Amino acid sequence: MSNHALEVFEVSDGFVRVFAGVYAENDGFFAEIHEQRDGAIRRLDKSDIMPSREIAEAWVQSRSWFKNNVA
Repeated sequence: MSNHALEVFEVSDGFVRVFAGVYAENDGFFAEIHEQRDGAIRRLDKSDIMPSREIAEAWVQSRSWFKNNVA
């Protein structure tokens, strides 16, 4: 597994930054969504293992933080 995201998504309103990464795992792909507020970062959500990168990317885009912000 790599610590580097294959794909990164980000939205910000100037005060809160929400970002997600899609990562490769030995048996598939997964995604994590994090929030950065006042210099602190916390994980908001993490997907299960998914069979393809495209499905993991679609999972991120379906989450409320990105649904209306990702083309």
